[in-house]
Amino acid sequence: MTSIIKKFFGSTAIAIAMLAPVSALAEAVQLKFATIEPPTTPVSQMFQQWIDEVNAASNGALEIELFPGGALGRDPRAQLELVQNGVTDIAFGFPFLTPNKFPNDLVTTLPLVIRNASEGTYAHWKLYEREMLSGWDDVVPLLLCTPAPTNVMSVEDVPTIAALEGLRGSATNPLAQDILKALGAVPVSGFNFATAAEAMSRGQLDFDLVGFTPASIFKQSEVAISALEIPLGASPCAVFMNREAYDGLPEEARAVLDAHRGLHFGQMWAETVERVEAEKRDEFAATEGKSVYTPSEADLAKAEEVTGPLVQAWIEANADGSALVEALRAEVQTFRETGWK
Repeated sequence: MTSIIKKFFGSTAIAIAMLAPVSALAEAVQLKFATIEPPTTPVSQMFQQWIDEVNAASNGALEIELFPGGALGRDPRAQLELVQNGVTDIAFGFPFLTPNKFPNDLVTTLPLVIRNASEGTYAHWKLYEREMLSGWDDVVPLLLCTPAPTNVMSVEDVPTIAALEGLRGSATNPLAQDILKALGAVPVSGFNFATAAEAMSRGQLDFDLVGFTPASIFKQSEVAISALEIPLGASPCAVFMNREAYDGLPEEARAVLDAHRGLHFGQMWAETVERVEAEKRDEFAATEGKSVYTPSEADLAKAEEVTGPLVQAWIEANADGSALVEALRAEVQTFRETGWK
């Protein structure tokens, strides 16, 4: 009798195991997600929200863990290398810091094309879907995005673009130098977003090109008295994953990751960035003695006219330049008409 009971329950156990979902039996794939963003920032919190969504949707197949605050490496320039070398599986990084690897992503930095994070993020991903972005052979983009475009944050009153004439502005790359010259300003090199505020307070710079959010972090908003909302380009950003780690995922886990990458992730990013940017803008505008100016369409058209030769020069200097600019403008316009559809 005892042997019969053992035989019955043993067969039942085998049958139950055969009916169980594969993901419930297999050990979860553990992935590390690195970011230099501090854990308390809205961007890190949004990354954690995305991770929670993916982990829950994977039914136990994936277990992604966030390592914020540069825990796996603090250098913004090293985030791609951390992924390539397998120090982390996923990282938030900046294609503009490795322009030789991602030259076509820099199309988003052209002036007066992208006016907010949503259309920049949408267009950036769409260029990837069109297979127009090079350098993505050994890493897989989970998110391609842009922050809000830069503003002119100045210690002088700058109600119009014409008011930039003769003012000294920080220019961290040749394109920024050319843009400032075209607008009548004097480009000054040797400063970046982390050092510009001190230079402005010391009279070495009159303004910096920076968004309201980073300006609140790096103190430009404290020393500036005015901000001119002229969109002079948006730096490309990305969340990229090690290619071998991605290709080695079980089919179920990879399908879940694919369903949550791209525009889904992009919308989460853009909504977070724009919410925070609007909050920081309102804080600046509400501060006594400070002003925010929005150029008229006529003023923006004039700026497009004087910077047009710079866009043409960028096109001529890049093998795919003409197609990239045309596609970027088309995707931005599509977003303005349809949104995230």
